[in-house]
Amino acid sequence: METSYSPLSAGRPRSIHEGFSVLDFELRFLALLAAATVRAAGRAPALVGRSPGLGEWTAYLRRVGQQLDECPTVPASRVGRAVTTVLDLYDQGFPGAPRELRDLKRLRDHISHGGPLPSGKNELATLDHLVRAIADAVTESLDEAQLSIEEGELGDQRPSFVWNGDRVSLWPFLFMKPSGVWHLFSKFARAQPSFLCFGGGSVSSSPSDEAIRAALHPLLKARKVDNGTLVHFIKDVEQDLRGFADDDSEPVYADHEQGFEYYWDKATGEGTGTQPRRDYFRLGPDNARQWHAETGWSPYSDYLRSLANWQVIATRLRQKLEQMERKVVAEENDTLGWVSREHGTTRMSKVVVSDIDGSQSEPARTFAELIDGIDQDLQANRGQTQVVFINGEAGIGKTRAMLDAAKTRAQEVERALLAGEPSSQALFLYVRSTGQVLDSLRTVVDSAVASTRNLTDKGVKALCRNGLMTLLIDGFDELLGGVGYSDAIGSLRPWLDELGGRGVVVVSARSSYYMGQYRSSVERANEQGLPFVRHRVAAVQRWSPKDIEAFLDEYGVPRESLGQLSEHDRQLLGLPFFAHAFAEMTLNPDDGVIMSNTLADRLLDKYVAREEGKLTQGDTALMNRAELRRTFEYVAEFMASHEEREADINELQDAAEYAINSELSSRRHLKQRLPMLCGLAAASDDTSVSRFRFQHELFFDQFLAGAASRYLLDGHPSLFQGMLRQSPWRAATVTGIVAAAGGARVVQAITDFAPQLQNAENQQIESTVAATNLGALWAAVIKSTGRFPGPDVLNAVFADGLDLSQMQGVNTRIIGCEVDGLVLPASGGWSLTLKNTVVKKIRVSGAPSDLAGLRGVRHSDLVELLLPNELLYRKEHILEALQRYGAEVIDAVDRHDDLPPTEVLAARHYLTTMARRVEKSVILRSDHQPEDNRLKWAQEYGPDIWKTFVSELVTSGLAGNENFSASGERKIRLRLKCSPAAILANDGMRVGTQKFWNRLEGTPN
Repeated sequence: METSYSPLSAGRPRSIHEGFSVLDFELRFLALLAAATVRAAGRAPALVGRSPGLGEWTAYLRRVGQQLDECPTVPASRVGRAVTTVLDLYDQGFPGAPRELRDLKRLRDHISHGGPLPSGKNELATLDHLVRAIADAVTESLDEAQLSIEEGELGDQRPSFVWNGDRVSLWPFLFMKPSGVWHLFSKFARAQPSFLCFGGGSVSSSPSDEAIRAALHPLLKARKVDNGTLVHFIKDVEQDLRGFADDDSEPVYADHEQGFEYYWDKATGEGTGTQPRRDYFRLGPDNARQWHAETGWSPYSDYLRSLANWQVIATRLRQKLEQMERKVVAEENDTLGWVSREHGTTRMSKVVVSDIDGSQSEPARTFAELIDGIDQDLQANRGQTQVVFINGEAGIGKTRAMLDAAKTRAQEVERALLAGEPSSQALFLYVRSTGQVLDSLRTVVDSAVASTRNLTDKGVKALCRNGLMTLLIDGFDELLGGVGYSDAIGSLRPWLDELGGRGVVVVSARSSYYMGQYRSSVERANEQGLPFVRHRVAAVQRWSPKDIEAFLDEYGVPRESLGQLSEHDRQLLGLPFFAHAFAEMTLNPDDGVIMSNTLADRLLDKYVAREEGKLTQGDTALMNRAELRRTFEYVAEFMASHEEREADINELQDAAEYAINSELSSRRHLKQRLPMLCGLAAASDDTSVSRFRFQHELFFDQFLAGAASRYLLDGHPSLFQGMLRQSPWRAATVTGIVAAAGGARVVQAITDFAPQLQNAENQQIESTVAATNLGALWAAVIKSTGRFPGPDVLNAVFADGLDLSQMQGVNTRIIGCEVDGLVLPASGGWSLTLKNTVVKKIRVSGAPSDLAGLRGVRHSDLVELLLPNELLYRKEHILEALQRYGAEVIDAVDRHDDLPPTEVLAARHYLTTMARRVEKSVILRSDHQPEDNRLKWAQEYGPDIWKTFVSELVTSGLAGNENFSASGERKIRLRLKCSPAAILANDGMRVGTQKFWNRLEGTPN
């Protein structure tokens, strides 16, 4: 067996790592021989560890050596002498080494952590001498023994050493398979023994023979007391190590006197080299996860930062983010001629954070405060992966806010580390999906960290699981193109699976429609075992008038320039992109004064004019501005039909031919010059696979509006209606259509189209995309005209709500619709009838007594009712208020009927809320109260009612309490075993639901 460790066949001296490997083998063999010798003397040997390492083998030799001294047999004398000799040799260490490395185990750990050897080769020579001396001591103890082999029950060969008739059987620590392969005990972990193999093609084996397991059990230490926190830590460490390990290596676990250790090969940043390591871990005070550094026990997070080379990561991420910022500025200059000016710090919009269904809105906060909240979630390990969606209109500054947050954090961490100060802040990994349609999230992340040369997708996941890094995905729904809508969670799910209920992911998405599709996708995924996730939405708000004025003052724009803008354009300045555009136009002498056309038109005209200059041959323009603008409109329509934000070169050529109403060959050089457009980026050296994209999402929105409105203006409403079904339109597209085509044309087109959306059999909306676009168009027309254009609104989805607060004389029916939020008229005398319509939230902008004009409302659909001085969540309170102020509630119970017990009302409230939030778990403290104080819905009925709800769910078998790994105070995960909707339905399809409701009602089962 020892010859398996010899490097002579390779024609080279033994390395220090190989030296420690053979040393481990020799100590292992001697320790197992000693245990077998004590047992042969009729005594119970010290129990062997289940996963021992070098330190535990030497400690075992010291214990078993005392037992050998007490045994009167010849084998005990011989082996005991070898044990004493070996320990003396071991304890000599490396006398000539630096003091901190003289201890043999400390030097081994130093080397395993990637530490360098001192100058010279004395340590290697000393180790070689030690290895030979130990081998000689073991061999000498066996000189007078004979080897005897007996065949076991399963055909295995079981060796014994015999001294003058005293037999020492090495079974089950050592045996040989019929194939001639020797097996030496390695460890017994996870209910399975493992053996080192000698003489065959494999180096390890895990035999499943029950006889081996039965023989080993009485000789090994008992399993450690079931410590769920420690078990989770061990599994988490192994998973984290795989994020940094060489792909061909397998982390090897071993018990340690203070915890556990892993021996593994770390992949180096350059080439294909590896770095062998041996690292020690334990649970410290308050179950704090710790790693043994050379200076002593340190937080586990320090270990991961050390593996990643934290300061280098921070520096290279900062460099990459600064490069991306410069690219954005260069694109703006190339596309629009904007001049980069110094204006102090970036002015960020505020955000309003709510649950995924829009309820539980928090007061507006700055983006920096949102980032602070993310940091708190990272530190808390809340037992659920926190997914934060950044939503907002195109041009509102989502990209700049996320990019700036990532860059600022990288700068802060880098600055602290360079100054020699500790930094506990997480880094933000910003990835941008633009230009990466059809790529997987893993590919995008790998690309984002390629510049660090230290990280891969797997390493990033390890850092994210441990709160050291947060993924910021800009334009998440572009990753899979149109596929992203049908399976909105599909590209994110592999990440959520590997995060395992930990960490934070921040994503920006294009539209409210996408959020609705994502929510539906999560509901389906929950039924298939989606990991523990909590979703929140951060809606980015427009700049306030004061913000706009402050920005323009910093830019040096005269205040009187604002007077030349229409009211609509003044409101557009609330979008930072338009405020920036207005400032550049005003200060650029080439742009002259603001003309009568709208700010959006001026922006597109400038974009088209700069692109027109690239399509020239000599002094000849190959396309005029009208043709080029029409080309871009066709391109936007192609993109929408494919639910992508890119088009290939063939589509660009087709769009140009449609625009000029002729083949490209009719205009010499046009086909060759088209790739000069700045939106065209080659995917490779082959221009045939180039992809075109607009430099800003607003350009796509505006050109798409131009394509749709042109069909209305040209008298082709059926083509416009066809576009309604293709892809969801954002606010800029909808507003642009209404402004260009006029409210009357839009109303006529959508009024004729709406009835086509209803399925005659089940009266359900057939196309959610078209219905969402209908709702957005209705809302835009109402806002622009200040009135309801017709008596009925059919089959529309108002994903962004319907605001009637400024309307007068409303007398309308809303039929077959879904309204996310309804704001009632502020003035009296209105009448609004809801028929087969779901309204989630209602805000009363006038006096509550005016609710007499509201008819057909279902209180069970409402999650919020906001009165002038009161916000109501509980169904019974919502019903009471609606009836008190005269609304017609069609699902009201008889006033004379008794309300169900409070416990039942509370359970309905809790389960309905969980269903809306598409969550199946809640994290609790040890007293079974919600760990997160932000869960106001769980506190609505008081702590006692909530505790009863939790208890009855568990008692009825509808939920389970699960412990999970967390430092500090013990936490519990309440996990539903079925969907909240199934419990609410109580239709007999789920065992335990009837028992649950009966117990809450106090009814015998």
